[in-house]
Amino acid sequence: MWIRARLTAVATGLMLSGCATAPDGSYYAAPTDPSTVVMSQILYRAAAAGGDDPQRYSFAFIKSPTAAAYSDEDATFYFTDGLARQPRPIVEAALAHEVAHEILGHVGSRRKLSLALTASFSAAGLFAPGAGMLDFLVNPLVVRAFGRQQELQADQKAVEILRAMGHASPRRLLAAALQTLAAHTPKEREGLEGLLATHPALDERVAALGPLEAPAGTTTPVARVKRVR
Repeated sequence: MWIRARLTAVATGLMLSGCATAPDGSYYAAPTDPSTVVMSQILYRAAAAGGDDPQRYSFAFIKSPTAAAYSDEDATFYFTDGLARQPRPIVEAALAHEVAHEILGHVGSRRKLSLALTASFSAAGLFAPGAGMLDFLVNPLVVRAFGRQQELQADQKAVEILRAMGHASPRRLLAAALQTLAAHTPKEREGLEGLLATHPALDERVAALGPLEAPAGTTTPVARVKRVR
């Protein structure tokens, strides 16, 4: 019930703000919508597993086939339709990663960087005509993106959250989720992120997780002990 009330607040906020800070295509789904119910349950569990208060959290959807999730201020999240259609374990890993950003305080750091960039580009526009316009290209991406080190930190925290949610192989699950989301990233977005280097490469993120757990159903070979007669 708590998250349904928060969803109403998010919807009202989006309408009053004219979606000034919300991603394009954001919308509020009915509380009884199956996607709303599933995402609400997962977000609640992830927040609780991370030791945070789930009642602070709220979310909205984005009309997009891309599988992605975005974090905003005040523990507000945006999930694409494409992400909601993914298998539940993949969704749980993706949401655990976003919750990790919130718990680690990355959203506040990102906002400070955005404000600094705005001030810098505005000042540059006074001396170099047109330089200030770069802010319209760069700043929206920075507002939605985290730094490379923050992404790696959130991955490690997400592993802890997934383990607390009951997943026996959290590193393997997160690696699978990262690969799934990367496969659903539009080529044009890859180019922008590569230009700004806001995310580590997929291989780097998977490698930073450490040794992945053995696939489910496998057993560790037991060394044979030679009996002495």
